Amino acid sequence: MFAVKIVLLLFLSRYAGAQQSCTTPDNKSGRCLSIGQCPTMIDFLNNSPKPFSNDVKELLNRYVCTYEDEAINTKICCPSDPIDISGRNKEVPPPPPPDVLNHENLKLLPEECGQINSDEKIRGGTEARLRDFPWMALLAYNTDTGREFKCGGSIINENYILTAAHCIVKTPYPLVGVRVGEYSILSEKDCEEQKPNDCLPSPQDLTVEKTIVHPNYSTKSFSNDIALLRVSKINMESDSIQPVCLPVYEEVITQDYKRGIVTGWGFTDPYRNNVVDILQKVVLKKRNMTVCTEAYKVQSQIKLSHKQICAGGEGIKDSCGGDGGGPFHVPADFNDDVRFVQRGVVSIGHRLCGTEGFPGIYTKVTYYAKWILDNIKP
Repeated sequence: MFAVKIVLLLFLSRYAGAQQSCTTPDNKSGRCLSIGQCPTMIDFLNNSPKPFSNDVKELLNRYVCTYEDEAINTKICCPSDPIDISGRNKEVPPPPPPDVLNHENLKLLPEECGQINSDEKIRGGTEARLRDFPWMALLAYNTDTGREFKCGGSIINENYILTAAHCIVKTPYPLVGVRVGEYSILSEKDCEEQKPNDCLPSPQDLTVEKTIVHPNYSTKSFSNDIALLRVSKINMESDSIQPVCLPVYEEVITQDYKRGIVTGWGFTDPYRNNVVDILQKVVLKKRNMTVCTEAYKVQSQIKLSHKQICAGGEGIKDSCGGDGGGPFHVPADFNDDVRFVQRGVVSIGHRLCGTEGFPGIYTKVTYYAKWILDNIKP
């Protein structure tokens, strides 16, 4: 029985919503039970050909009610009828993201956001220009050698920063603040090289008033790697401090994209020797999630699902240590204009960033829009 549990856990992503009654992916009624208490699931696992195909893996993902770090605590939606996958498509389409158009907190997200000023930690990237990405945030930690920036984030309104849960949970150093409006960390004043009189105002150092980590984040599987920081009020009167747009409108969610831009101040080499002080940007190709599933299959604890984005893995272009929590954004039609919309949050990747064949993994913001709106306050 224990072996059966382990086989299932190799493919299950973490889902919330444990309850006595539930609905299966085939819209049939079921009960949330531990794996060992579900005879229909055990029969399915014992009688299905191995290895599981991608469509079967995705199907198993969608049977989960709750997922805990220990196998014995995993609960699935156990149907009374046998599980039948005959006639299923090769790939199971993922469920749609939650509809938030009528959410009462949608008004808390500014309509003016994601302003594109550009002509269009990072490895294989180039320097961004002043004001290109004014929503960028730096998370400061109190280390043995003093205050250091070790993660990124993005401004979503005057009170909240969007970042990754791994930047907050079980970090070696305590989070002590957030900086916005920065460009060159080591410079006292940031000015255009060709226009010495065109300078940014001083950055703002903010107090963290509250940390909000997704309740189903796992430090082992890295699923649901997303978090919010409520900070002291951000002064957004300057064009160097502005919010990014979030994918909350249907016309944005349904737009396809092939590439995204990641920005940050992280390391620029896989051995973490070179840190840049100037904001970097890199364009990454979006990949099919099966590419990441194959690349990281030996790391069985990592759970990948439709709630993540797979991008990069070609050449040395990649996000790197220190870029965690930063945005993966894409130009999109937004309120009758073209704006930067944050599609992902930098989550995990190969320990040697920029390794060929190992794309980065980003938390997919569309599937967390409702969670974000549920947790922001005026």
